[in-house]
Amino acid sequence: MKTFAPSRRFSQNFLTDPRTAQKIVDALEVRDGDVVFEIGPGKGVLTERLLKTAARGVVAVDLDPRAIQYLHDQPWADTPRLRLVEGDAMQQDLSAIVPKNGRLLVIGNIPYAITTPLLFMLFEQRTIVHRAVVMMQREVAQRCVAMVGSKDYGILAVATWYASIAKTMFTVPPGAFFPKPAVTSAVVRFDMRSTDPLPTSFAVFMDFVRSAFSQRRKVLANALASWSQRIRGCAIRERGLVYGTFDLGRLRAEELTPEQLEAIRLLIVDGGVIER
Repeated sequence: MKTFAPSRRFSQNFLTDPRTAQKIVDALEVRDGDVVFEIGPGKGVLTERLLKTAARGVVAVDLDPRAIQYLHDQPWADTPRLRLVEGDAMQQDLSAIVPKNGRLLVIGNIPYAITTPLLFMLFEQRTIVHRAVVMMQREVAQRCVAMVGSKDYGILAVATWYASIAKTMFTVPPGAFFPKPAVTSAVVRFDMRSTDPLPTSFAVFMDFVRSAFSQRRKVLANALASWSQRIRGCAIRERGLVYGTFDLGRLRAEELTPEQLEAIRLLIVDGGVIER
């Protein structure tokens, strides 16, 4: 296959700027013995550069069979260090490719429609993934690294904080792609935490966080009503609720740090702010 056109079905915008491609690969900081899991290689602009690093191997997964065939045909792809997989990156067993005495790194130019679920997939596998460098829509990147109290602070920011130390590396203009997307992109590096920042599991904590942010304009006493009913079988007082320093009748989730959100979750679970 000589080449193939971008497909709307696969939400393809191919990165064509070589300098940007090299900056993305450099941000991954590949070391000898690492294995890189690449999401959506497309025409291989990152793949080719990854094979020039010290990586032990590169596993590139793409839903588009045309991309897999195109990569198979490239002379630089004729190496046992590269494994091409046709399939859904979110359905792959990352634990099966973790190297012995090495690290698993993730890289990809992610279709905007699946960025959030894919990030959560990586966060849930943070004990397997050492680092991820992901290009995404700039607005989503801002939500990943948002600080408490800002308009972008929400579920994704809290999840990112729990799972990783995240940093926006640089932005990428539409002109770096073909076809040009309607938005500016950004590259974010996620260094996954080696230990969880809270004693509560990611799944349990995020279940609470999703409820707390589910109705952003409502105070926590109202936003958490359904959650407390499900968890405790009873309702939070709706007015003038003060427990310690937390007035759930006044506070909203976006005003609270992740640690404060966890403190409130514990208070509710322990029964301290429940009206039977």
